[in-house]
Amino acid sequence: MSRTQYEKVIPSLRDALLAAQKRLHDEKPFALAVVVTGLPAAGRSEIVNEFLEWLDPKHIQVRALQKLRRSSRAWPAMWRYWNALPARGEIAFFFMGWYEDLMRPALRRSKGTRQDLARAVQRIRQFESMLPRDGVRILKLHLTVDEAVQKDRIRKLREDKLTRWRVTHEERWLARHYDQVQAAAQSCMEATNQPGVEWCVVDGTDPQSRSFAAGKLLLDALEEGFSGQLPKFAKRKAMSVSGQVLSGSHPGERLDDDAYDEELERLRGRFALLTRRSRFRQHGAVLAFEGMDAAGKGGAIRRLTSALDARQYSVVPISAPTPEERSYPYLWRFWRRVPQQGEIAIFDRSWYGRVLVERVRGFASPPDWQRAYDEINEFEQQLVEHGLIVHKFWLQVSKDEQLQRFQERDHDTLKRYKVDPEDWKNRRHYDDYQIAAREMIRRTSVAAAAPWTVVEADDKKYARLKVLRTVCEAIERALD
Repeated sequence: MSRTQYEKVIPSLRDALLAAQKRLHDEKPFALAVVVTGLPAAGRSEIVNEFLEWLDPKHIQVRALQKLRRSSRAWPAMWRYWNALPARGEIAFFFMGWYEDLMRPALRRSKGTRQDLARAVQRIRQFESMLPRDGVRILKLHLTVDEAVQKDRIRKLREDKLTRWRVTHEERWLARHYDQVQAAAQSCMEATNQPGVEWCVVDGTDPQSRSFAAGKLLLDALEEGFSGQLPKFAKRKAMSVSGQVLSGSHPGERLDDDAYDEELERLRGRFALLTRRSRFRQHGAVLAFEGMDAAGKGGAIRRLTSALDARQYSVVPISAPTPEERSYPYLWRFWRRVPQQGEIAIFDRSWYGRVLVERVRGFASPPDWQRAYDEINEFEQQLVEHGLIVHKFWLQVSKDEQLQRFQERDHDTLKRYKVDPEDWKNRRHYDDYQIAAREMIRRTSVAAAAPWTVVEADDKKYARLKVLRTVCEAIERALD
């Protein structure tokens, strides 16, 4: 493209992009994540800099997360990308983005990395198929140049003292291994192409043609987002659920106060010692509590935390999402609270709200909650792969016992705050919750990774001891 042609077409393209960005910010129908990858000297930085000049930078984020690679090793691999997602109405540019973790093992080509590579591809495909359906559109740009052009540009940059800093040791290595890098990039792009999140390859040889092509792709991505059209993803059918009834009562005898206090103290001591073992620092734990209202989740959690150093754990109470949280994908607020290795996060209600209250009360559409089972399984699998111990508890209370607890709280001025109109509304859907809970447990209980434990909670003492005992056993299995 000649300079004259460039100067003719760029003003109208820039105006169209500015108008689209303003509409995006005003209406907030989606967010746009732009992943920019490419060969050294192909123009990645130049493209992003031009976009920052063309658009209003107040509503743009630029994410170069390579520097966080070392400091974020205490968290699962995808943690830093979830935390960097743009909110609805914003645009974020990611240098390499989540593809950095895929390119490195692809370049090594060793047998030991084949499984890592396959798993990285699986994580990315699931991540990129989920985001558009949760309001984050993705544009993937890969800039390329032939070897001769690359060498010439790197030589010129290194000869000039003012630009020498732009050529890093890593980029020089990548340039020396041009064919290997090209093959790895091609392999990664082929493995992660799927409907709606295809790769767009931009020739970086001519800077002016490169700018126009990238700008047009950005405008197309914004206009496609405004259209509201999504790729047609396969619909998942809900699994048939057995008629097994979750019971709130346990088969054993009720413990007297002295026996309960003695066993409680023994289990708390066991739990405390396990979390202080040196090997626990290589793990950490995520404990999720779900159950019917008044099932005793809070009481069970307090018996756990009373055994711990307050600096070692956090309790995360989950309620309806805030306006800020609704502007991100639904798993975003849970990824933000994932603990680092050696720490414990206890969720009082959790990401399972999508397939429980949102399903039962109609807050999520059937396609959204039906796909959530696979997304939740993938989320938990990533936590487990990082060494975190994941265990989930469903506290089951019978309908009669729940009513009795509601009435007792209503008559106790110190506990009346625990029952609100929403609790009584949920009680009207008790049977629907039972159906949803059975399906949830069946579809998301992986014995070796992130199992569920159903706790018979009509007897509070029994429930609290069972929770403590189960947590201790889960940690012992992981450490031994």
